Amino acid sequence: MSKKLVDRLQNVALVVLTLSAVFLLLSFFHLRGGWTARFQTLLAVRPAAGGQEEASGVGELLAAPHIMVTSDSEYGRCGRLYTPAGDALLEQMLPLFGEALGSADQVGAAADQTLRAGLGRSSLYLDLTVELPLEVVAAWLGERTVFDRAVRAMALTTEGRDTAVLYLCGGEGEIFRYFTALPASAVEALTESVSPNGSLFAYETNYAPLAPYTVLVREAEGLPQVRSELPATYSSYRLLTALDFNAHTNSRYAEPGGTEVVMDGRRTLRIGPEGTVTYDSGEEDAGGRGGALEALRAAGRLAAALTGGVDASPLYLRRLEAREDGYLVGFQYQVEGVPVRFPDEADALTVLVRGAGIAEFTCRCRTYVPEEEASVLLPPIMAAAIASLYPEGELSLGYVDSGSGRLHADWLV
Repeated sequence: MSKKLVDRLQNVALVVLTLSAVFLLLSFFHLRGGWTARFQTLLAVRPAAGGQEEASGVGELLAAPHIMVTSDSEYGRCGRLYTPAGDALLEQMLPLFGEALGSADQVGAAADQTLRAGLGRSSLYLDLTVELPLEVVAAWLGERTVFDRAVRAMALTTEGRDTAVLYLCGGEGEIFRYFTALPASAVEALTESVSPNGSLFAYETNYAPLAPYTVLVREAEGLPQVRSELPATYSSYRLLTALDFNAHTNSRYAEPGGTEVVMDGRRTLRIGPEGTVTYDSGEEDAGGRGGALEALRAAGRLAAALTGGVDASPLYLRRLEAREDGYLVGFQYQVEGVPVRFPDEADALTVLVRGAGIAEFTCRCRTYVPEEEASVLLPPIMAAAIASLYPEGELSLGYVDSGSGRLHADWLV
């Protein structure tokens, strides 16, 4: 073999080896890459897939609702506070609301007396406990809607001759009425299968100052005491890994109080030793506001990543507010469907969705462990009397996490 041929083969081999080394280096960098690509992919707003997947994803985020079932108001109502997902009665109610909304034909605004007359007959009432865009509620029910409205509560009544009537109630007291194709007999069949438990709406009692559609129960089921803890696996490594960020980055420093600050360009992630995690993209404007459902799903993916990464308790939607340039999405913790509040009334997770991605978030990582000992509650009738001192107050149950470690369920207004 000539020397010239040997030199050429050696040159080809060197080129191949060099290209292979570059490829491996780029692959290594991609696998361990920073959040510019991978973290931003997690925080990006992507359109929902639709159908059952869309409904399922939304349902996992919504807080437990209050329900009221009435066969005949003179015979009695059945009310439940914070009915968790998977409850048999709730699972029977949701398809009826979905079918009604899918066939809804708007009649117009309605008065309180019209709704109350409908609730005096065979009816179903669903209090979402939070005001939501109707498109989000529709997705939860597996439907789509052409109506643009904010919804806090819904009712199905049998005042129509053959078909059920749907009411959508807003958080400021506005009520809208719709004819539907849902047979009234479907509502009647479900209400007749439910035994009354002595529950009432506030407007039916002497506690007039309360919000009129507050569900007042006769007995409160025993709720456990709860232990509040920082998640055992809470660490910067676990959080950075969960957020698809390079956990071994050197672009970090520690503040005097122990907060670890991780930076990448304008983006900043702060991880506090007490469980508070904050993120700021550093971007002032990300291109305008998208849809509420897309924003909720983006915030939900972030919530799942944060809680799953450190084994914190699951988060549920507390608020979804539209802003000029985006949406503010707030989440709270729940224990067996009952919400956990903080003394400052802040969210457990607050997410600002702006344009094509998440611009900021603040999270308080917590784990709540139910204990065997039950909480001691005032009788509901006494709690309602006290709550009526607050005009338009809504009586409900909840835990307050003031950092004491052990939480007791109590009545909240």
